[in-house]
Amino acid sequence: MTNFSKDLVREAFIYAQPLAEVYRQFSLQKAYQGPANRLMAFRGLADATFRAVPSPNTDTVYTVFAYDLSAGPLVVQTPGIPENRYFVLPFYDAFTNVFASYGTRTKTYGPLNLLLTPPGYDGEIPQGLTELRSPSLIGSMLGRILVADEDDLPAVRAIQDQFVVDPLEDWLQGVHTPLMDFAHPEPVPQYNFVDSRNDMEGFWVGAGEILAGAPVPESQRDQLASFEPIGLTQAGFTMPRDPADRELLLTETAASWKFLADFAADQSQAETMGVSFFNSNGWGWSAAARDKGNTGRLFYGEQYLLRAWTNYLYYGALPPEEALYPTLYRDPQGGPLNGDHSYTWRMPAGIRPVRSLGFTSLTLYDMDGYFFDNPHNIYKIGDRDKNLIYDADGSLTITISATKPDRPANWLPSPAGKNFYLMFRIYLPVDAVLDGTYVFEPVVRAT
Repeated sequence: MTNFSKDLVREAFIYAQPLAEVYRQFSLQKAYQGPANRLMAFRGLADATFRAVPSPNTDTVYTVFAYDLSAGPLVVQTPGIPENRYFVLPFYDAFTNVFASYGTRTKTYGPLNLLLTPPGYDGEIPQGLTELRSPSLIGSMLGRILVADEDDLPAVRAIQDQFVVDPLEDWLQGVHTPLMDFAHPEPVPQYNFVDSRNDMEGFWVGAGEILAGAPVPESQRDQLASFEPIGLTQAGFTMPRDPADRELLLTETAASWKFLADFAADQSQAETMGVSFFNSNGWGWSAAARDKGNTGRLFYGEQYLLRAWTNYLYYGALPPEEALYPTLYRDPQGGPLNGDHSYTWRMPAGIRPVRSLGFTSLTLYDMDGYFFDNPHNIYKIGDRDKNLIYDADGSLTITISATKPDRPANWLPSPAGKNFYLMFRIYLPVDAVLDGTYVFEPVVRAT
């Protein structure tokens, strides 16, 4: 006899998943860069070795930091970035809401001089700095800066070199922490990576640790209070003492991960489960939690399943007006996309799903959300690629296959014998994508 139900564990899991994912990412960053509050610059485009976030892109370089404000505020400074280069610098709280964002869409090009402060901060704001209040002690900034091609990397690195993240006391004394180059990361021995996706107890320990520094909105306090029987409260997490309770909690945590993975792979049930979802020829995407005021913010509110699903597939997701990620898991015959088959996908001429300065790319991922290693180092086809061959009518046909086709410039390699999924990344989408009326062409399987 247990003191709570399977349903309560599932409900708590869906609520706590973003907290556990934040802990996982926080743990990962500390494992490679040491203590929090250190700016980390990825100097090149992501490849098959990249494991920092699921569903990474190879269109932009990342400039990021995980922060812990328990010791006080941080000074965050960035240079002015040219208006013709797309970029976005979003700040995430412990629930993965974007509480502030700067960049191309919001026409906030910098330079920025911010004082990132913890909840309840009542200290002085030094002259020349603007306060940015974090809703939680722990959070992150996951910046993206668009790269045209390899020749463009030096210009982007020069921008990265001008970013500053320092504790306020250090900054006042002119002491600066050097930017960490993530070109060749090495683990820091004293920091262990806790993978809360595979460690069921670690999931709750991590979620509880983050929750303790993340004040819950008043509208969610009754919801949180209902999780007390499993040990999750605003103060953190305590493992149930009863052996039957512990076994049920850990077993159902594993089952909940499977539920979330199945939901991500089969989004046809999304609407019936309360997640607003669009579908066009198998491509699925959600534009819920929109940012119609062009503030740069993303608040999930009480859309807990949407939040968990988004974090599972697209940790660090942006407001729909900033970026959307239509995904495809199945071919027209209803089976999973698999490298034993060859596919084609066509983008019609004259139809651009993005606004000015936006961009698109078609990317292939394994079922864990990372790139397949291939000797060609081709992970996506982007609308800025120089060597693409267009059809006579101006449309673009992309081949997805394990073997090189006649048009290698339009080739996206797939893994022989293995399942995969496709993501059509859209930065600065048009209204038709946001409201679900945009029609995506189907992927066609060769006979």
